[in-house]
Amino acid sequence: MSALEIALAATSGALAVAVLVLWAGLARARRRVRWLEDASSRPRLTVPTPSEAVRGVVGTAIKMRDHGVKGVIRSSIDDLAFWADVERPDLARIAAADGSVTIMFSDIEGSTELNHRLGDRGWVQLLAKHDRILTKAIQAHSGHVIKTQGDGFMVAFAEASQAVAAAFDIERALERISSGKLADVRVRIGAHRGSAVHRDGDLFGRNVAFAARVAAQAGGGEVLVSDAVLKAADAPVVETRSTTLKGVPGVQTLHVLDWRP
Repeated sequence: MSALEIALAATSGALAVAVLVLWAGLARARRRVRWLEDASSRPRLTVPTPSEAVRGVVGTAIKMRDHGVKGVIRSSIDDLAFWADVERPDLARIAAADGSVTIMFSDIEGSTELNHRLGDRGWVQLLAKHDRILTKAIQAHSGHVIKTQGDGFMVAFAEASQAVAAAFDIERALERISSGKLADVRVRIGAHRGSAVHRDGDLFGRNVAFAARVAAQAGGGEVLVSDAVLKAADAPVVETRSTTLKGVPGVQTLHVLDWRP
């Protein structure tokens, strides 16, 4: 075989390998496109994807290294609101027919003191029970958990009435507990309703901040909502407050709802 024939054979082999690699890449790209098309028609799930789970584990490991257990399991409503504002989760598919979405925040009152009193192991056990109660109520009323951090939850509902019903279920379930670690737990809940805007908009970010500020005004065992939520849900009111909210201009009217049966 001449040198030319050898060179041609080698070139042909290389081209064949390149064609196979390109074909495999094209097949993967087509599968990815089909997956994205299917995903775009599905509602947001509360179960994280494998990549999200990995990122969560890695992030937790880094926090554990830098801050220890207490730094990981503590949370604040402000932290959740900041995350949502930066990430700008697209909640358009969760929104109601009028394009609005109800955002609910919750956390445990006095969580730092509880953590110190129970110790890290006891605190983590308490959180597991707390999370089961909240998750059950949220799922029962078609809520979507957008983000959790320690004892804090950020949840979206299409309808204000769903958010109110879930909040009532949570408070009632906790009130029924008379013994054990959860007997000392008082959860504060706040909610606001506004337009659901895509990632490129900024109105949703303001509504997230507003909902977080409402929740920050709530006391343990209170469900506190904005005017927009009350008008949409028409729930019983225990008390109405006029107050200013950090970062929100003007005086706002907030309502403590009567969740007791």
